[in-house]
Amino acid sequence: MPQIKLVTFDVYSALLDIQGGLAVAFARATGMPIGEVRPIVAMWRLKQMERAAASNSLDGQRTSFRDCTRMGLNYVCARFNLDIAADVREELVFAWDHLPLWPEADAAMAAVKQMGYRTAILSNGDQDMLDAVAGLFSTGFDDVLSSESAGYYKPHSAVYALPQTMLGISPAETLHVAGGHTDVVGAVAFGLPCVWSNKTKDQLLDPAFPPDHVIDDLSGLEGLLAVLS
Repeated sequence: MPQIKLVTFDVYSALLDIQGGLAVAFARATGMPIGEVRPIVAMWRLKQMERAAASNSLDGQRTSFRDCTRMGLNYVCARFNLDIAADVREELVFAWDHLPLWPEADAAMAAVKQMGYRTAILSNGDQDMLDAVAGLFSTGFDDVLSSESAGYYKPHSAVYALPQTMLGISPAETLHVAGGHTDVVGAVAFGLPCVWSNKTKDQLLDPAFPPDHVIDDLSGLEGLLAVLS
């Protein structure tokens, strides 16, 4: 394997606790018990991603991830007959900009940078959303690559091509850290070496596209990079 120069990270599964963070925000905004909001939040995420996937197939410009998030929230409000004011809904949409990091994420990022690797976000969020997330880390990122620049959402190949098209770094010199099995499929199909941080102990949906490496969480990334270097 050629020497890795760049480590890219998925945000919303690999780095952030979406379900936990949104459940707390949703419960706080609505006054509902945390146990009741968890299935609502899970469906919100599902519908957000369904709308993003549809954007890849529709003619015309990419639907913004912020709008996909709004549509998903409006869907669950209607589905569960929730009367949430428009301004509160907007607060929930913008909660995606400051979701909590996985407990090990900040230290893992610092370790990767300490090892001398260039780091980048490579994720589905809009540029402003990902810039906000990058600011949550003590070390920051060298680059923030948004699907907005590609005009498509993962797992479209144009997103995984961004390190090469925007930074001039080849796929063979890029290691992508995925947080979900769909991201694994997209990265591997494109030709990016891929590490799956599989915190939820999920299963591969398509075994024809296995990751190169699997770690239990981001705390295993430093050791893996030491072996690969």
